[in-house]
Amino acid sequence: MAKRQNGKGTLRKRSDGRWEGRFNIGVNENGKPKVKYILAKTQAECARKLKAAIEEYEHEKEIAERCTFLTNPNPTLSEWSAIWLSSYCKGIIRESTYENYAYFFERYINPRIGEMEIRNISTIICQQLLMELYTHGRLIDTSQGKAGTGYSLKTVKNVKIALQSCLQKAEDEDLISRNPVKGVKLPKLQKKEMKTLKVNELSAFLNETIRSDCYEFYFLEITTGLRLGEILALEWEDLDEENKTIRVNKQVRRSKNGMEVSTPKTQASIRTISISDECLRLLKGLKAKQPIGTKLMFPSPVTGTYYDPKSITYRLHRIQRRAGVPQIRFHDLRHSFATLSIEQGMDIKTISHMLGHTDAGFTMNTYMHVTDSMQQNVADTMGELLKSKKDENEEKIIKFPA
Repeated sequence: MAKRQNGKGTLRKRSDGRWEGRFNIGVNENGKPKVKYILAKTQAECARKLKAAIEEYEHEKEIAERCTFLTNPNPTLSEWSAIWLSSYCKGIIRESTYENYAYFFERYINPRIGEMEIRNISTIICQQLLMELYTHGRLIDTSQGKAGTGYSLKTVKNVKIALQSCLQKAEDEDLISRNPVKGVKLPKLQKKEMKTLKVNELSAFLNETIRSDCYEFYFLEITTGLRLGEILALEWEDLDEENKTIRVNKQVRRSKNGMEVSTPKTQASIRTISISDECLRLLKGLKAKQPIGTKLMFPSPVTGTYYDPKSITYRLHRIQRRAGVPQIRFHDLRHSFATLSIEQGMDIKTISHMLGHTDAGFTMNTYMHVTDSMQQNVADTMGELLKSKKDENEEKIIKFPA
């Protein structure tokens, strides 16, 4: 005989001794009620299962009514990541960030756990995924499934950020009870030693840039510390000859659609920086050599438009080899500018502004090794100064004969 269970579904004992629970889940295409059944050995167990099934059904129904963009109330990670990227990322976050997120899911995440329903993805699954990428994620022979070395910790951390952001939105939408990525623990990223060029190395490097016909480009870089995307995006209208300043308000990067110009990432990156008299003289000379009407300060000689950042990197390494100086990244020229400026006594706040940092504290922490060395020099100088004063005072003491 059927029995009401608090007005939600019914319970009855079957002829085979098991208990059966049932509840309506709508109607079919013919207008007849659709029923879901639950079976259990005891009445109490059946009641618990029935209650849980009804709660899950109501939750899925609420999601379907609220999230009309979902075709499945229990989407797989592949399904949800596609929705997340198109509805919550595209046109909202920076295009470069969107492209990176999409690539991370296509390349690293979905091939491994994309077919799992997001409600079934646990912290341990996320932990294993990310550690697999870190330890042996690269495939050197996909046909035989041989594993190569792992991806860098920086790459793995970026993948984690994408996955956590995606599942956080699922949690916000009440599709999952908690974000499983929050509990993932990865090794600490070891801070690499900063590489910079010393004064004599910069001199040899700049001499080689003269022979390579890019002296003005690198002179401006070493005396301002601009980011690569920023210096490549400079136009002649950004140069104020009268006030000897350059306006930095855009950057160039390579995207899947080619070279793309965008505004800098932060408000602090939009800035006006001063240049030296020598730098101004060099830039005016460079402009005079270019065809009239040239828009870009440093156009590609091949395309006449923006340089590809990769081509700058290749050229930089060739110049370094010919100059006989250590091979460093373009970004390390920016570090070289900051390091030399601090050593020359420029204040941190001014350097932070020229670099486009949001916070002077970040600049201080980044170049702590330089300021620590300067602190020791100050301490040694003060020590010698006070010692000499002490010696002078001892010489002036009048000693009476015994």
